[in-house]
Amino acid sequence: MKVLIEGFGPDALALARLLAAEGDEVRLAGPGTGPDTGSAHELRAQGVSLEPGADLDDDPGPAGVAYLDPWTPETAPRVRRLRAQGTRVSCLGDLLLERWQGPTIGITGTAGKTSTTALTAQMLRCAGIDVAVSRGARAGNLWPTGDLLAALARAASRDRPLLLELTSSHLAFMRRSPGLAAVISFWPDHLELHGDLDRYRAAKETIVRHQRAADVVVVNADDASRGFAAVTPARPVQFSLRSRVAHGAFLDADRGVVLVDSGEETALGHLEARAPHPANVVAAAAIAAAAGADARAVEQGVHTAVPPQWRARAGGTLGGAPVIDDGMAATPAKTAALLSQHPDDSVVLIAGGLDHGGGGPVHSTPEESEILERACDEAARAARVVVVFGEAGARLAPLLRRRNVELVRTVDLTAAVAAAARHAQVGDTVVFSPLFPVALEDRARFATLVERPGRSGAHVAGSASS
Repeated sequence: MKVLIEGFGPDALALARLLAAEGDEVRLAGPGTGPDTGSAHELRAQGVSLEPGADLDDDPGPAGVAYLDPWTPETAPRVRRLRAQGTRVSCLGDLLLERWQGPTIGITGTAGKTSTTALTAQMLRCAGIDVAVSRGARAGNLWPTGDLLAALARAASRDRPLLLELTSSHLAFMRRSPGLAAVISFWPDHLELHGDLDRYRAAKETIVRHQRAADVVVVNADDASRGFAAVTPARPVQFSLRSRVAHGAFLDADRGVVLVDSGEETALGHLEARAPHPANVVAAAAIAAAAGADARAVEQGVHTAVPPQWRARAGGTLGGAPVIDDGMAATPAKTAALLSQHPDDSVVLIAGGLDHGGGGPVHSTPEESEILERACDEAARAARVVVVFGEAGARLAPLLRRRNVELVRTVDLTAAVAAAARHAQVGDTVVFSPLFPVALEDRARFATLVERPGRSGAHVAGSASS
Protein backbone atom coordinates (compact mmCIF):
# COMPACT_ATOMS: atom_id res chain seq x y z
CA MET A 1 0.00 0.00 0.00
CA LYS A 2 1.12 3.57 -0.68
CA VAL A 3 1.48 5.35 2.66
CA LEU A 4 2.03 9.07 3.28
CA ILE A 5 3.46 10.06 6.67
CA GLU A 6 3.48 13.77 7.42
CA GLY A 7 6.58 15.34 8.97
CA PHE A 8 10.01 14.21 10.13
CA GLY A 9 9.65 14.05 13.90
CA PRO A 10 10.62 11.00 15.99
CA ASP A 11 7.09 9.57 15.89
CA ALA A 12 6.88 9.90 12.10
CA LEU A 13 10.26 8.20 11.68
CA ALA A 14 9.30 5.33 13.99
CA LEU A 15 6.05 4.79 12.10
CA ALA A 16 7.85 4.90 8.74
CA ARG A 17 10.33 2.23 9.87
CA LEU A 18 7.52 -0.04 11.05
CA LEU A 19 5.38 0.22 7.93
CA ALA A 20 8.33 -0.03 5.54
CA ALA A 21 9.45 -3.21 7.31
CA GLU A 22 5.96 -4.59 6.70
CA GLY A 23 6.28 -3.96 2.98
CA ASP A 24 4.34 -0.74 2.54
CA GLU A 25 5.50 1.90 0.03
CA VAL A 26 6.21 4.71 2.49
CA ARG A 27 6.70 8.38 1.74
CA LEU A 28 7.78 10.85 4.43
CA ALA A 29 6.93 14.40 3.39
CA GLY A 30 6.49 17.81 4.92
CA PRO A 31 7.78 21.37 5.01
CA GLY A 32 10.74 20.63 7.29
CA THR A 33 14.37 19.95 6.43
CA GLY A 34 14.07 16.19 6.83
CA PRO A 35 15.81 13.76 9.21
CA ASP A 36 19.52 13.82 10.02
CA THR A 37 21.95 12.16 7.63
CA GLY A 38 22.16 8.88 9.53
CA SER A 39 18.41 8.47 9.83
CA ALA A 40 17.90 9.47 6.20
CA HIS A 41 20.38 6.83 5.05
CA GLU A 42 18.70 4.17 7.18
CA LEU A 43 15.22 5.06 5.95
CA ARG A 44 16.22 5.11 2.29
CA ALA A 45 17.84 1.69 2.77
CA GLN A 46 14.41 0.48 3.87
CA GLY A 47 12.86 1.93 0.71
CA VAL A 48 11.31 5.00 2.35
CA SER A 49 10.96 8.03 0.09
CA LEU A 50 11.94 11.36 1.74
CA GLU A 51 10.47 14.65 0.53
CA PRO A 52 11.66 17.56 2.72
CA GLY A 53 10.30 20.97 1.83
CA ALA A 54 7.09 19.46 0.42
CA ASP A 55 3.93 21.58 0.27
CA LEU A 56 1.28 18.98 1.06
CA ASP A 57 -1.46 21.58 0.99
CA ASP A 58 -0.66 22.20 -2.68
CA ASP A 59 -0.32 18.53 -3.61
CA PRO A 60 -0.38 15.72 -1.03
CA GLY A 61 0.22 13.11 -3.76
CA PRO A 62 -1.37 9.67 -4.08
CA ALA A 63 -1.75 7.49 -1.00
CA GLY A 64 -4.00 4.73 0.25
CA VAL A 65 -3.61 6.02 3.78
CA ALA A 66 -2.09 9.21 5.19
CA TYR A 67 -0.86 9.44 8.77
CA LEU A 68 -1.03 13.11 9.69
CA ASP A 69 0.70 15.06 12.41
CA PRO A 70 -1.64 15.75 15.38
CA TRP A 71 -0.99 19.49 15.02
CA THR A 72 -2.57 19.43 11.55
CA PRO A 73 -5.89 21.34 11.49
CA GLU A 74 -8.81 19.37 10.12
CA THR A 75 -9.54 22.47 8.01
CA ALA A 76 -6.14 22.34 6.26
CA PRO A 77 -6.25 22.09 2.43
CA ARG A 78 -4.20 18.88 2.49
CA VAL A 79 -6.86 17.17 4.59
CA ARG A 80 -9.60 18.17 2.18
CA ARG A 81 -7.52 17.10 -0.83
CA LEU A 82 -6.63 13.73 0.69
CA ARG A 83 -10.22 12.94 1.58
CA ALA A 84 -11.48 14.09 -1.82
CA GLN A 85 -9.14 11.70 -3.61
CA GLY A 86 -10.23 8.77 -1.45
CA THR A 87 -7.20 8.56 0.84
CA ARG A 88 -7.96 7.33 4.33
CA VAL A 89 -6.76 10.03 6.71
CA SER A 90 -5.39 8.55 9.92
CA CYS A 91 -2.86 9.13 12.71
CA LEU A 92 -0.57 7.21 15.03
CA GLY A 93 -3.22 6.92 17.74
CA ASP A 94 -5.59 5.19 15.32
CA LEU A 95 -2.93 2.65 14.35
CA LEU A 96 -2.16 1.90 18.00
CA LEU A 97 -5.82 1.26 18.82
CA GLU A 98 -6.17 -0.88 15.70
CA ARG A 99 -3.24 -3.14 16.60
CA TRP A 100 -3.09 -3.19 20.39
CA GLN A 101 -4.02 -6.65 21.67
CA GLY A 102 -4.69 -5.76 25.29
CA PRO A 103 -7.23 -3.44 26.94
CA THR A 104 -7.30 0.15 25.64
CA ILE A 105 -8.11 3.33 27.56
CA GLY A 106 -8.52 6.74 25.92
CA ILE A 107 -9.07 10.06 27.67
CA THR A 108 -10.26 13.23 25.98
CA GLY A 109 -11.84 16.51 27.04
CA THR A 110 -11.59 20.18 26.38
CA ALA A 111 -9.37 20.60 29.44
CA GLY A 112 -7.58 18.45 31.99
CA LYS A 113 -6.60 15.58 29.69
CA THR A 114 -2.91 15.39 30.50
CA SER A 115 -3.28 15.76 34.27
CA THR A 116 -6.11 13.22 34.38
CA THR A 117 -4.19 10.77 32.21
CA ALA A 118 -1.10 11.10 34.41
CA LEU A 119 -3.15 10.53 37.57
CA THR A 120 -4.93 7.54 36.02
CA ALA A 121 -1.61 5.99 35.02
CA GLN A 122 -0.23 6.37 38.53
CA MET A 123 -3.36 4.89 40.12
CA LEU A 124 -3.14 1.87 37.83
CA ARG A 125 0.55 1.41 38.61
CA CYS A 126 -0.25 1.52 42.32
CA ALA A 127 -2.79 -1.25 41.65
CA GLY A 128 0.00 -3.36 40.16
CA ILE A 129 -1.28 -2.87 36.60
CA ASP A 130 1.56 -2.48 34.08
CA VAL A 131 -0.02 0.23 31.97
CA ALA A 132 1.62 1.40 28.73
CA VAL A 133 1.76 5.21 28.47
CA SER A 134 3.60 7.33 25.94
CA ARG A 135 6.89 9.07 26.64
CA GLY A 136 8.30 12.17 25.05
CA ALA A 137 5.21 13.78 23.54
CA ARG A 138 5.43 17.50 22.89
CA ALA A 139 4.67 19.97 25.68
CA GLY A 140 4.56 17.24 28.31
CA ASN A 141 1.40 15.71 26.84
CA LEU A 142 0.66 11.99 27.04
CA TRP A 143 -0.34 11.71 23.40
CA PRO A 144 0.36 8.61 21.28
CA THR A 145 4.10 8.46 20.53
CA GLY A 146 6.44 6.25 18.53
CA ASP A 147 7.88 4.51 21.59
CA LEU A 148 4.58 2.66 21.95
CA LEU A 149 5.10 1.00 18.57
CA ALA A 150 7.88 -1.17 20.03
CA ALA A 151 5.45 -2.49 22.64
CA LEU A 152 3.12 -3.76 19.91
CA ALA A 153 5.52 -6.58 19.06
CA ARG A 154 5.83 -7.82 22.62
CA ALA A 155 3.72 -10.73 23.73
CA ALA A 156 2.99 -8.86 26.97
CA SER A 157 0.90 -6.32 25.05
CA ARG A 158 -1.85 -8.97 24.83
CA ASP A 159 -2.66 -8.31 28.50
CA ARG A 160 -1.08 -4.90 29.09
CA PRO A 161 -3.49 -1.93 29.05
CA LEU A 162 -2.72 0.94 26.67
CA LEU A 163 -3.52 4.42 28.01
CA LEU A 164 -3.73 7.34 25.57
CA GLU A 165 -4.50 11.03 25.89
CA LEU A 166 -6.43 11.92 22.73
CA THR A 167 -7.09 15.46 21.52
CA SER A 168 -9.73 16.49 19.00
CA SER A 169 -6.92 16.73 16.42
CA HIS A 170 -6.16 13.04 16.95
CA LEU A 171 -9.79 11.98 17.00
CA ALA A 172 -10.65 13.89 13.81
CA PHE A 173 -8.34 11.47 11.97
CA MET A 174 -9.43 8.26 13.73
CA ARG A 175 -12.00 5.55 13.11
CA ARG A 176 -11.52 3.44 16.23
CA SER A 177 -12.55 3.86 19.85
CA PRO A 178 -10.88 2.52 23.00
CA GLY A 179 -12.59 -0.11 25.11
CA LEU A 180 -12.66 2.33 28.03
CA ALA A 181 -13.31 5.87 26.82
CA ALA A 182 -13.47 8.96 29.02
CA VAL A 183 -14.80 12.40 28.11
CA ILE A 184 -13.90 14.54 31.10
CA SER A 185 -15.08 17.96 29.89
CA PHE A 186 -16.63 19.59 26.85
CA TRP A 187 -17.16 23.18 25.74
CA PRO A 188 -16.35 25.19 22.57
CA ASP A 189 -12.60 25.38 22.05
CA HIS A 190 -10.06 25.07 19.21
CA LEU A 191 -12.91 25.55 16.75
CA GLU A 192 -10.50 27.09 14.24
CA LEU A 193 -8.91 23.63 13.88
CA HIS A 194 -12.19 21.99 12.86
CA GLY A 195 -14.36 24.67 11.26
CA ASP A 196 -17.22 24.98 13.75
CA LEU A 197 -18.67 23.58 16.97
CA ASP A 198 -20.46 20.70 15.24
CA ARG A 199 -17.24 19.50 13.62
CA TYR A 200 -15.38 19.83 16.92
CA ARG A 201 -17.99 17.73 18.69
CA ALA A 202 -18.01 15.19 15.87
CA ALA A 203 -14.26 14.79 16.24
CA LYS A 204 -14.56 14.29 20.00
CA GLU A 205 -17.36 11.75 19.55
CA THR A 206 -14.95 9.42 17.73
CA ILE A 207 -13.67 8.31 21.12
CA VAL A 208 -17.04 6.60 21.78
CA ARG A 209 -18.63 6.21 18.35
CA HIS A 210 -17.15 2.76 17.64
CA GLN A 211 -17.51 1.24 21.11
CA ARG A 212 -19.43 -1.96 21.81
CA ALA A 213 -21.89 -2.92 24.54
CA ALA A 214 -19.13 -4.64 26.54
CA ASP A 215 -17.10 -1.41 26.67
CA VAL A 216 -17.19 1.40 29.24
CA VAL A 217 -17.64 5.16 28.84
CA VAL A 218 -16.77 7.61 31.64
CA VAL A 219 -18.37 11.06 31.42
CA ASN A 220 -18.54 14.24 33.48
CA ALA A 221 -22.04 14.49 34.92
CA ASP A 222 -21.54 18.22 35.51
CA ASP A 223 -21.19 19.47 31.93
CA ALA A 224 -22.08 18.72 28.32
CA SER A 225 -19.74 15.75 28.14
CA ARG A 226 -22.46 13.65 29.82
CA GLY A 227 -24.26 13.69 26.46
CA PHE A 228 -21.48 11.57 24.93
CA ALA A 229 -22.87 8.54 26.76
CA ALA A 230 -25.86 8.64 24.40
CA VAL A 231 -23.60 8.10 21.37
CA THR A 232 -22.33 4.69 22.52
CA PRO A 233 -23.84 1.38 23.68
CA ALA A 234 -21.04 1.11 26.26
CA ARG A 235 -21.80 0.89 29.98
CA PRO A 236 -21.88 4.42 31.47
CA VAL A 237 -19.78 5.52 34.44
CA GLN A 238 -19.95 9.08 35.76
CA PHE A 239 -17.99 11.47 37.95
CA SER A 240 -19.21 14.68 39.54
CA LEU A 241 -18.08 17.52 41.78
CA ARG A 242 -21.69 18.48 42.56
CA SER A 243 -23.82 15.42 43.24
CA ARG A 244 -23.89 11.68 43.85
CA VAL A 245 -23.57 9.32 40.90
CA ALA A 246 -24.90 5.78 40.57
CA HIS A 247 -21.59 4.32 39.41
CA GLY A 248 -18.19 6.04 39.31
CA ALA A 249 -16.87 8.76 41.63
CA PHE A 250 -18.11 11.98 43.16
CA LEU A 251 -16.96 14.70 45.54
CA ASP A 252 -18.68 14.98 48.91
CA ALA A 253 -18.21 18.05 51.10
CA ASP A 254 -17.64 15.96 54.22
CA ARG A 255 -16.13 12.71 52.91
CA GLY A 256 -14.07 14.00 50.01
CA VAL A 257 -13.71 11.70 46.99
CA VAL A 258 -16.19 8.83 47.05
CA LEU A 259 -16.03 5.77 44.79
CA VAL A 260 -19.34 4.10 43.89
CA ASP A 261 -19.59 0.52 42.62
CA SER A 262 -23.01 -1.11 42.28
CA GLY A 263 -24.42 1.24 44.90
CA GLU A 264 -21.65 0.61 47.44
CA GLU A 265 -19.81 3.80 48.42
CA THR A 266 -16.18 4.00 49.56
CA ALA A 267 -14.99 7.35 50.95
CA LEU A 268 -11.33 8.13 50.23
CA GLY A 269 -11.02 11.46 52.03
CA HIS A 270 -10.11 14.84 50.63
CA LEU A 271 -7.71 13.72 47.92
CA GLU A 272 -8.89 16.57 45.70
CA ALA A 273 -7.09 19.03 47.99
CA ARG A 274 -3.77 17.76 46.60
CA ALA A 275 -4.51 18.96 43.05
CA PRO A 276 -5.01 22.43 41.53
CA HIS A 277 -8.07 21.15 39.67
CA PRO A 278 -10.14 18.75 41.82
CA ALA A 279 -12.06 17.52 38.78
CA ASN A 280 -8.90 15.82 37.49
CA VAL A 281 -8.64 13.74 40.68
CA VAL A 282 -12.31 12.72 40.69
CA ALA A 283 -12.23 11.92 36.96
CA ALA A 284 -9.07 9.84 37.29
CA ALA A 285 -10.57 7.98 40.27
CA ALA A 286 -13.61 7.00 38.20
CA ILE A 287 -11.49 5.96 35.19
CA ALA A 288 -8.92 4.00 37.19
CA ALA A 289 -11.60 2.19 39.19
CA ALA A 290 -13.36 1.24 35.95
CA ALA A 291 -10.01 -0.12 34.71
CA GLY A 292 -9.51 -2.31 37.78
CA ALA A 293 -7.83 -0.14 40.44
CA ASP A 294 -9.08 -0.53 44.00
CA ALA A 295 -9.65 2.25 46.53
CA ARG A 296 -6.19 1.84 48.07
CA ALA A 297 -4.51 2.26 44.67
CA VAL A 298 -6.58 5.33 43.84
CA GLU A 299 -5.61 6.99 47.10
CA GLN A 300 -1.94 6.02 46.80
CA GLY A 301 -1.87 7.18 43.19
CA VAL A 302 -2.94 10.69 44.14
CA HIS A 303 -0.32 10.90 46.89
CA THR A 304 2.53 9.74 44.66
CA ALA A 305 1.63 11.34 41.31
CA VAL A 306 3.90 14.06 39.93
CA PRO A 307 1.98 16.95 38.29
CA PRO A 308 2.77 17.27 34.57
CA GLN A 309 5.00 20.13 33.51
CA TRP A 310 3.41 23.57 32.97
CA ARG A 311 0.08 22.57 34.48
CA ALA A 312 -0.63 24.59 37.61
CA ARG A 313 2.63 23.58 39.32
CA ALA A 314 4.37 25.56 42.03
CA GLY A 315 7.26 27.31 40.34
CA GLY A 316 9.48 29.35 42.68
CA THR A 317 8.95 33.01 43.56
CA LEU A 318 8.84 36.47 41.98
CA GLY A 319 9.24 39.59 44.07
CA GLY A 320 8.90 37.36 47.14
CA ALA A 321 5.51 36.02 46.01
CA PRO A 322 4.94 32.32 45.22
CA VAL A 323 4.56 31.44 41.54
CA ILE A 324 2.16 29.02 39.87
CA ASP A 325 3.30 27.90 36.42
CA ASP A 326 0.19 27.12 34.38
CA GLY A 327 1.83 27.78 31.03
CA MET A 328 -0.19 25.13 29.19
CA ALA A 329 -3.43 26.99 29.92
CA ALA A 330 -3.87 28.15 26.34
CA THR A 331 -7.63 28.56 26.61
CA PRO A 332 -9.65 31.00 28.72
CA ALA A 333 -11.67 28.37 30.60
CA LYS A 334 -8.51 26.74 31.94
CA THR A 335 -7.26 30.03 33.34
CA ALA A 336 -10.68 30.87 34.78
CA ALA A 337 -10.83 27.49 36.54
CA LEU A 338 -7.47 28.09 38.23
CA LEU A 339 -8.24 31.70 39.17
CA SER A 340 -11.58 30.64 40.70
CA GLN A 341 -9.61 29.02 43.53
CA HIS A 342 -7.95 32.32 44.54
CA PRO A 343 -9.43 35.09 46.72
CA ASP A 344 -10.33 38.52 45.33
CA ASP A 345 -7.39 40.78 44.42
CA SER A 346 -4.81 38.16 45.40
CA VAL A 347 -3.15 37.38 42.06
CA VAL A 348 -0.63 39.00 39.75
CA LEU A 349 -1.62 37.36 36.48
CA ILE A 350 0.72 36.99 33.50
CA ALA A 351 -1.28 36.40 30.32
CA GLY A 352 -0.96 36.72 26.56
CA GLY A 353 1.07 35.01 23.88
CA LEU A 354 -0.05 34.17 20.35
CA ASP A 355 -3.33 35.17 18.75
CA HIS A 356 -3.11 32.82 15.78
CA GLY A 357 -3.07 29.03 15.77
CA GLY A 358 -2.49 26.50 13.03
CA GLY A 359 -6.05 26.89 11.76
CA GLY A 360 -6.43 30.66 12.09
CA PRO A 361 -7.26 33.21 14.81
CA VAL A 362 -7.92 31.57 18.18
CA HIS A 363 -10.88 32.16 20.50
CA SER A 364 -12.56 34.10 17.70
CA THR A 365 -15.89 32.31 17.21
CA PRO A 366 -18.95 33.67 19.04
CA GLU A 367 -18.97 30.64 21.36
CA GLU A 368 -15.30 31.03 22.28
CA SER A 369 -15.51 34.82 22.57
CA GLU A 370 -18.21 34.39 25.21
CA ILE A 371 -15.92 32.07 27.19
CA LEU A 372 -13.09 34.61 26.88
CA GLU A 373 -15.35 37.32 28.26
CA ARG A 374 -16.23 35.15 31.27
CA ALA A 375 -12.55 34.41 31.88
CA CYS A 376 -11.81 38.15 31.87
CA ASP A 377 -14.55 38.58 34.47
CA GLU A 378 -12.78 36.02 36.65
CA ALA A 379 -9.43 37.71 36.06
CA ALA A 380 -10.91 41.04 37.10
CA ARG A 381 -12.12 39.49 40.35
CA ALA A 382 -9.04 37.48 41.32
CA ALA A 383 -6.20 39.60 39.93
CA ARG A 384 -4.89 42.75 41.58
CA VAL A 385 -2.67 43.32 38.53
CA VAL A 386 -2.67 41.70 35.08
CA VAL A 387 0.53 41.78 33.01
CA VAL A 388 -0.09 41.03 29.32
CA PHE A 389 2.44 40.28 26.59
CA GLY A 390 2.66 39.42 22.92
CA GLU A 391 0.08 39.78 20.18
CA ALA A 392 -2.60 38.21 22.39
CA GLY A 393 -1.82 40.84 25.02
CA ALA A 394 -3.03 43.49 22.61
CA ARG A 395 -6.32 41.62 22.33
CA LEU A 396 -6.68 41.13 26.07
CA ALA A 397 -5.87 44.74 26.99
CA PRO A 398 -9.20 46.37 25.95
CA LEU A 399 -11.22 43.54 27.49
CA LEU A 400 -9.48 44.02 30.83
CA ARG A 401 -9.56 47.82 30.73
CA ARG A 402 -13.34 47.67 30.41
CA ARG A 403 -13.31 45.83 33.72
CA ASN A 404 -11.11 48.46 35.41
CA VAL A 405 -8.24 46.04 35.95
CA GLU A 406 -4.81 47.45 36.75
CA LEU A 407 -3.05 46.54 33.52
CA VAL A 408 0.60 46.41 32.50
CA ARG A 409 1.39 45.86 28.81
CA THR A 410 4.73 44.36 27.81
CA VAL A 411 6.32 43.23 24.57
CA ASP A 412 7.36 39.69 25.46
CA LEU A 413 7.39 37.13 28.25
CA THR A 414 10.75 38.23 29.67
CA ALA A 415 9.47 41.76 30.14
CA ALA A 416 6.19 40.43 31.54
CA VAL A 417 7.99 38.42 34.22
CA ALA A 418 10.07 41.46 35.17
CA ALA A 419 6.91 43.56 35.47
CA ALA A 420 5.19 40.91 37.59
CA ALA A 421 8.19 40.82 39.93
CA ARG A 422 8.00 44.60 40.38
CA HIS A 423 4.26 44.59 41.10
CA ALA A 424 4.11 41.55 43.41
CA GLN A 425 3.34 42.28 47.06
CA VAL A 426 3.18 40.27 50.27
CA GLY A 427 0.11 38.03 50.12
CA ASP A 428 0.03 37.87 46.31
CA THR A 429 0.39 34.79 44.14
CA VAL A 430 1.97 35.26 40.70
CA VAL A 431 0.12 33.10 38.19
CA PHE A 432 1.42 32.44 34.68
CA SER A 433 -1.73 31.25 32.90
CA PRO A 434 -1.76 32.79 29.44
CA LEU A 435 -5.34 32.16 28.16
CA PHE A 436 -3.80 32.00 24.65
CA PRO A 437 -1.27 29.70 22.97
CA VAL A 438 2.35 30.26 23.90
CA ALA A 439 5.41 29.08 22.01
CA LEU A 440 7.05 26.02 23.57
CA GLU A 441 10.30 27.91 24.00
CA ASP A 442 8.48 30.57 26.04
CA ARG A 443 6.97 27.94 28.31
CA ALA A 444 10.43 26.53 28.92
CA ARG A 445 11.91 30.02 29.34
CA PHE A 446 9.46 30.97 32.07
CA ALA A 447 11.08 28.59 34.55
CA THR A 448 14.47 30.21 33.94
CA LEU A 449 13.07 33.66 34.71
CA VAL A 450 11.66 32.76 38.11
CA GLU A 451 13.58 32.80 41.38
CA ARG A 452 14.42 29.35 42.73
CA PRO A 453 15.86 28.29 46.10
CA GLY A 454 19.63 28.45 45.92
CA ARG A 455 19.69 30.90 43.02
CA SER A 456 20.70 34.49 43.43
CA GLY A 457 17.58 35.81 41.74
CA ALA A 458 15.44 35.86 38.68
CA HIS A 459 17.13 36.64 35.38
CA VAL A 460 14.48 39.07 34.23
CA ALA A 461 14.93 42.08 32.07
CA GLY A 462 13.02 44.40 29.82
CA SER A 463 10.71 47.33 30.30
CA ALA A 464 6.98 47.58 30.69
CA SER A 465 4.53 50.29 29.86
CA SER A 466 1.01 50.74 31.16
